[in-house]
Amino acid sequence: MSTPHSIHVPWFNQNWPKPADQKSADSFQEDLLKLWIQHEKDPFFLQQENIVQLLHAIGGNSPYLSDLILRNIHFFEFLLKNGPDEACKVTFDNLHQFSIQESRQATAKILRITKQKIALSCALADIGNVWSLQQITLTLSNLAETTLTLAINHLLLHAHQNNKLNLQHPENPEKNCGFVVLGMGKLGAKELNYSSDIDLIILYDPDIYPDNDDLNTIFVRLTRQLVSLMEERDENGYVFRTDLRLRPDPSSSPLAVSLPAAITYYESLGQTWERTAMSKARPIAGDIPAGYAFLEAIRPFIWRRHLDFTVIDDIHAMKKRIDQYKKTGKQNLSKLPPNIPDEEALNWLVGQNIKLGHGGIREIEFCPQTMQLVWAGRFPELQDSTTVGGLTKLTEKELLTSSQTQKLIEAYTLLRQTEHRLQMQNDYQTHSLPNSLEELEQFSIFMGYETPNKFARDLFPLMQFVRQTFEGLFATPENDEQYILDMSPSELKDYLNQKGFPDEAAAILQSWNDSGPRALRTSKARTILTNVLPKLLDAFSNQRNSLLVLQRFDTLLARHRAGIQLLSLFERNPALIKRLSAVIGTSHFIAEHIASNPAAIDALLETNLVKNRFNLQKTIRDYLKNAEYYMDVMPALHSLVHSEEFRLSVAHLDNQLSLNKAQILRTSMANSIMKSLLEQVTKEHQRKYGIIPEGGICIVVLGKAGSWEMTSGSDLDLMLIFDHPPEIYESVCNHPHDKQQASSQRSISVNNYYIRLTQAFISAITSAGSAGSLYEVDMRLRPSGSKGPVAVSLASFNRYHKEEAWTWERMALTRARVIGGPVKLQKRIQESIQHALSHAPHDLSNESILKDTTDMRKRLLRDAPPCSPWDVKYLTGGLMEVEFIAQTLQLIVKDPEVYHPCTRIAFRRLAKHGALDPKDAKLLIQADFFWRNLQSLLRIFFGKLPPKDITTELTPAIIEIMARDLLKTSTQDVHAIEQIQKKAEKIGEQVRTIFIKYIGSLP
Repeated sequence: MSTPHSIHVPWFNQNWPKPADQKSADSFQEDLLKLWIQHEKDPFFLQQENIVQLLHAIGGNSPYLSDLILRNIHFFEFLLKNGPDEACKVTFDNLHQFSIQESRQATAKILRITKQKIALSCALADIGNVWSLQQITLTLSNLAETTLTLAINHLLLHAHQNNKLNLQHPENPEKNCGFVVLGMGKLGAKELNYSSDIDLIILYDPDIYPDNDDLNTIFVRLTRQLVSLMEERDENGYVFRTDLRLRPDPSSSPLAVSLPAAITYYESLGQTWERTAMSKARPIAGDIPAGYAFLEAIRPFIWRRHLDFTVIDDIHAMKKRIDQYKKTGKQNLSKLPPNIPDEEALNWLVGQNIKLGHGGIREIEFCPQTMQLVWAGRFPELQDSTTVGGLTKLTEKELLTSSQTQKLIEAYTLLRQTEHRLQMQNDYQTHSLPNSLEELEQFSIFMGYETPNKFARDLFPLMQFVRQTFEGLFATPENDEQYILDMSPSELKDYLNQKGFPDEAAAILQSWNDSGPRALRTSKARTILTNVLPKLLDAFSNQRNSLLVLQRFDTLLARHRAGIQLLSLFERNPALIKRLSAVIGTSHFIAEHIASNPAAIDALLETNLVKNRFNLQKTIRDYLKNAEYYMDVMPALHSLVHSEEFRLSVAHLDNQLSLNKAQILRTSMANSIMKSLLEQVTKEHQRKYGIIPEGGICIVVLGKAGSWEMTSGSDLDLMLIFDHPPEIYESVCNHPHDKQQASSQRSISVNNYYIRLTQAFISAITSAGSAGSLYEVDMRLRPSGSKGPVAVSLASFNRYHKEEAWTWERMALTRARVIGGPVKLQKRIQESIQHALSHAPHDLSNESILKDTTDMRKRLLRDAPPCSPWDVKYLTGGLMEVEFIAQTLQLIVKDPEVYHPCTRIAFRRLAKHGALDPKDAKLLIQADFFWRNLQSLLRIFFGKLPPKDITTELTPAIIEIMARDLLKTSTQDVHAIEQIQKKAEKIGEQVRTIFIKYIGSLP
């Protein structure tokens, strides 16, 4: 609210550019004044100092804007008095109120008049620096969307009235019409420039009109009418020039393409430039929901989960073709020294194409677009179609530096402002600066500069920075060495010997040159290998066993089909070569894992494996939300799980993740997979067998998954518990809105319903991929073990634990967690679990519980002794005995305040309760951490089975990491392994002593 002393400053009180042509400025002012007086407007209003400056800025620089003002004198008066914001609002409101039932001629007229008014408002807001660049481009994009929407609704209604189409909603033609208009390029990104073409793709859904055999002809005709309505010139000008060449296969496809044909094209034939184009695509008119559904369908084509650096070469080649075949101006920008004199910079700028040329807008746009195509499939938060937004998000992800982004945005803003001024002079779609020094000097005045040298001083260094950044991103690393594989056998041996490789290495490289691995059989793959091989060999030679690393890399190549993508990763990321060499040189198991799971290599690209984690839960939900069948997304889930498993292992080895955090994240991933799959499998199950009214099923996770302590290769110990009203005996097949669905269902008994649902869920979790199952599942902890049904009713669970449960089953229950399924059922199951823990069958005494635990440990010592000195679980005082102590004492205490599935937390609670001496609790927590840490490292290095003789596969890296984590020392001395064994024996003896103290004696 303004105060009595506030002064309203008119919006046009700006620092307007001087006129480049004073004579034209004076002539325009005279013509306007005459027209002003003819329409009985106040002439003194135009004589205000700032308005005179505004008129001179327009009249002396832009014939096009001068003509727009003279054509729209009443609107110009409104604009001056109310400002561009209000002028645009009123103009758009008038367009929205226009009836689509008006004639074609009337429709064409209002579209063109609207364009004139919005163009004039945006121009004055731009020239006077009243609006930001973003507001200007957003308004111009809104103009395109609004005019297209009116034109399409008008044409659809006309087709309906002529019985060409049978619209579902004639009163709102575009609703469910199946006619989709995608805005591409700058329109899709809401970055339209002042005299842009609008790039469109027109699609239609044939399923909306199943009985119309002439549909393609109708929609092609409608598309032609749309183009005509938008771009034909008449006495009111035109609306927008329209370009439809971005559609699938434009040389042979019709102007309007069916949705199924478009999806098939992109899935099978889509090219990199089309991925680039589609990254900015946005439904802007017609059937908007159908447009978004289409983009969701081709999302895997646009945003690829693996890191595909070949896109960099493809886009670089696109830019080379632009430089070669378009008149983009001088191409020596990167060769010019920095800080050249202003006169030289000005001369260089003469005639330069600021959009397509070196250092221009396109090179800025390519930077975020390319990096998004590489990274944004893995990190969806990077997906932003705007140039400034894309750059900003890449900076937040540390893929660009803040200084780079700041300067690129500064350059982008000045180049776009320059582009606008060029176009608003005569409404030409030009991107080139004037072709003479004299004309460039005049243009610099329109840009608001006192001298052309100052204009060059601002623009030239920014364009130079853009070019340098672009070349830094796209430049191909050079290799000055001879192509190694062309050497003779003796030369190759000598070359490799000099790098520290034994003679056997030459045979591996020669095999690449003969028939070679499949990954190297394309000419492009071998070309990339030319550049990358010296760096690979240098990195391998720096490892302790260079031949071993080379052999493991050869295995990776032999199993990898996409050689171009793999080698491009190395070519564009030299640091990756060193990391890969170190990792595959660490252990055979890790090298095998990478060879079998190429997606795991992506994790090595990220220097900060913790900070750069993507939103895993959202990614899993995105995979499954549009899937009709869970099997459709299982390959993607396999890749995701194996890649994330490897990422967590590497982060732990790199000391970026603590043991506890890595295990929590691994368990959290399993939780998300299980919950999402149960939901999806349930939906598919309901399509077959209907629903159980008020029924539900939940997952109970036990073991390491229950205690949030999953390590590499952990199984999932599960049971599934269901519940339903007692009066319900079978499933209900009742789909009043879908008779076809109801007829395909069949009702089955409740028990069979949940047993089959559980079997389907377990099949999903254990489904095999190229690298094995998603997870291995153990369900022997359910009531009655392997003899009982796979799905247990809650009533049966309660009855079993009241009457029959063994002590070992109740011990397992101390680590139970309930996930997935209805929340209310989760709560009831959790209450049942707590009751089972607190009430032993037949009031079993504490002495009997202790005896049962002791007897069970004795049986395991007899029947399942440790298989090696590194069998952490079964060793004397090993992980099993630590966990038995926690589980048994919880059963003895019978207090829910003590219960916790995580062993270390249970020990703290037991000590607080008085059931465990604090010193013993501290020692047990330390032992638990040591054993879990040792087990985790052994599984990462050697696999799931404990190594018989660890010394046969030891590498310096393994020794260093184990010493760091288990001894808190830094060494690669093999004697560190003996020290770890001695520490393990000491901890085992301490745990055994505590076991005997609290549980019972052992042999």
